[in-house]
Amino acid sequence: MTSDISSWTPSKEDLLIVGPSRWTGTAIISDISTEGDRRLIEIGLAERLVLDKVDGVHSVDEIHNSLVADGVNFDERKILAILNKFAFYGAIKRPFAIDQGTRGVDALATLAPNTRLDQLTAAQSSRGILTLWRRFKWLANPAVLAVLAVVGIGSGVLLGFTFPNAVGTLADATVVHLVIGVGVAILWSVLVTLVHENGHAALFNVHTGREPYLALTRFGIILMPNTHMPGFSLMDTRSKVATIVTGPLISMVFSAVPVALFLLTDNPAIHAITAVCIVVDAVVIALGIMFFPNTDATRVLETIAAVDQIQAVAFRTLSRRYTLPKALPVKTRIAIRVYPVLLLSAIAISLAVIVWAAWLILN
Repeated sequence: MTSDISSWTPSKEDLLIVGPSRWTGTAIISDISTEGDRRLIEIGLAERLVLDKVDGVHSVDEIHNSLVADGVNFDERKILAILNKFAFYGAIKRPFAIDQGTRGVDALATLAPNTRLDQLTAAQSSRGILTLWRRFKWLANPAVLAVLAVVGIGSGVLLGFTFPNAVGTLADATVVHLVIGVGVAILWSVLVTLVHENGHAALFNVHTGREPYLALTRFGIILMPNTHMPGFSLMDTRSKVATIVTGPLISMVFSAVPVALFLLTDNPAIHAITAVCIVVDAVVIALGIMFFPNTDATRVLETIAAVDQIQAVAFRTLSRRYTLPKALPVKTRIAIRVYPVLLLSAIAISLAVIVWAAWLILN
């Protein structure tokens, strides 16, 4: 390597955003992007180690020496190749004026990441209930979020205590009331779920400035509403957790509506209809806060543990298809080991509740 290149002092782009590292089961990755760009660039551990050393003060030679001192014995040519890649994609300032070859890659920065194969997304131009998140940005206020947590948890507890009486009511309800109740419950659940998803979207937009949009994600053979948030991987852990938990808290707050009507009325029709709504709300909320794949609870665990698709990683690690390096953070290794137990516990609890509810109806 020539002395001129070794003395180059690379610096990050001023608007560069670097997301936290996470474990995929086979590698440590991070996403990076530039503020104003929609493109996400996935980098591996080697690239992240080099990028973390780029500060606009140290030269390539000094970066190399610093990495060697940290026990990372990269060849200078490898470091230069990584820096050239970063310069090509605009992650670090280009040390030369160049148009040939970069015009196309810069144009691609305006394109959002592709959605997953299991997602069906609404157009970003959608309006109405699909973009209520534009009016929900106040939810990101820490004081509002704290109140939402208190009210939501309280409503969730009340829902749990009311659930047995609601199930018992179904046994005495007329067929007509049950049919009407199922229809109302489905409409109610769809409405609450859409508001729930808009809550996720609002906090994502506040924390990133990026535009989310509604999607449908497969849960087995079932299509479930979901918010597509391109750039979620760039957020810090606290913002991610806040964005995820806002949805379930909103659902819990809304569950107080049928519970209140159920407790405050003696009308048989309203009693039966609200009972069905309570049961549906309880099932939907319970599924969301249990550790099934792609639920909000699982996403919170993935965020805290810094693991991508923890259900796949956990079971492949359990079957020894993946190894679990001891160099990973303790929280990551514990979460991967514990997740199969959490999933099996969720399945067992769900089966027990189904049996209990059947017993209440039949007796």
